[in-house]
Amino acid sequence: MRGSPSGWGARGSVLAVAGALVVAGMLAVACATPVTRDAGRWRARADGASIADLATLEPGWQRREGPGALLVFRAADGAQAAWVRQCRGAAGAPRPEAHALLVRLEGAEVEREGPVEIAGREAWSLVASANEDGRRVRVKSVTRVSAQGCTDDFLLTTPGDLEAREGGFDRWWASYAEGTPR
Repeated sequence: MRGSPSGWGARGSVLAVAGALVVAGMLAVACATPVTRDAGRWRARADGASIADLATLEPGWQRREGPGALLVFRAADGAQAAWVRQCRGAAGAPRPEAHALLVRLEGAEVEREGPVEIAGREAWSLVASANEDGRRVRVKSVTRVSAQGCTDDFLLTTPGDLEAREGGFDRWWASYAEGTPR
C-alpha cells in the first residue's frame, strides 16, 4: 500500500469479502497465536485476551480454521466473522488502521463509520460495500489498537443482508476483554 506505514499492506490482505478470509502472507507478520476455549470464551494464549463464543451468542455460526486469524466463524448463508491480531510494535490510531483494511478491496465504499469503545479503549467501526466476483458484498469491521501496538480487527463479511448479522456480531466484538501483556 503506497504511502502507508510499514506493515499496513499485510493487514489489507486480511479483510474478508463474501466467503473467504484472505490471510495469505499474514502468518509471517501476525501474532497469530492459538486460542483456547475457557468457560465459554475464546482466550488468546499469548496474553489472555478473550472474547465470547459467537456460536453461543448467535445461533447459526460455526467455528472454522483460518490461517492467520485467531478465530473464524462461518454461517450457512456465506457470512463470516473473524478476530485477527497483528502486532507490529507500532500502530496508528484506530480510524486509519480500520481504513487500511479497505485498500485492497475493489470498489470499496464506506457507508458509515464512527468511534466505539472496546475494553476501555477507543476503537473504530466502519461498514463498507465492495465488489467481489461481479457482485456487491457488505463488510463491517471494528478495529482496536492496544497500548502495546497490537491491532485487533473484528471482521464481518456477508454477501447477504448485513443488518441481519450485525446485532450478533456487535454483541460478539463488544464481549472482548483485554488480557495481561507478557
